[in-house]
Amino acid sequence: MRYVKKNSVEEYNSIFASRLRYLMEHADVNQQKLADFIGVTRQAVSAYTLGASLPDIEKFEKIADFFGVSTEYLLGRTEVMETNIVKQAISEALQLSEDSIDLIIGLQKEFRLEQNLENDWKLTVKEKEPLSAIFDRWLRFVDLEEFMSNLFKTIEAAANAQHSGYFPERYMLDEDDKNAVYNLKQRGYVTLTPTEQMDLYEQKAAKIFVQSVERLQSESIEATITLCEAEKTEQDQPEEDGGDGAQ
Repeated sequence: MRYVKKNSVEEYNSIFASRLRYLMEHADVNQQKLADFIGVTRQAVSAYTLGASLPDIEKFEKIADFFGVSTEYLLGRTEVMETNIVKQAISEALQLSEDSIDLIIGLQKEFRLEQNLENDWKLTVKEKEPLSAIFDRWLRFVDLEEFMSNLFKTIEAAANAQHSGYFPERYMLDEDDKNAVYNLKQRGYVTLTPTEQMDLYEQKAAKIFVQSVERLQSESIEATITLCEAEKTEQDQPEEDGGDGAQ
């Protein structure tokens, strides 16, 4: 009887095997169809999906071509499926998913189109993208680290609230407990339920965001006033007489 090596859990859950199974499932492709395309047997493709073996370079590239993904994705070096080096670089630098990157790019195009239609002007190559300009200015006015920290704490508290219940049981404190709580409050400590924590951090994050937007609006108003004053000064200046004056 021929001995067949049983693949390990690590091999089955390897990056290539996992992503190959994912692509085949979502594209509704069976093993034989993929095997015919790359020029191997169905059993070979089965071994690829189980992590028992790996294709050579030529077949590896054919698999990437078949699904229209990058070889970097199959190797697990990027979360971006398509062969877009810009998206791959963004994903690697910011750890964003492909869906998130596509959402940002979509918003950028949408905002640019709305501006063109509303104001009837077109951007030149040298001009900055409107959405990028707004984000660039906003980031100068927001404490992004504190903002994101509060958002994370909100999500963490929400998870704890979901686990413990939105209205956890409250206990009656005895005198010793009351004294301990009083002493903590005197030192600036408070006891909050997960739901109360969620509300607190959500409000703190919202406050940081609102303040940053207010600062952005204030700068825009000041810039507009300065521009209007400059235009008014220019209009108030007398025109130079280009002709010969009367003697």
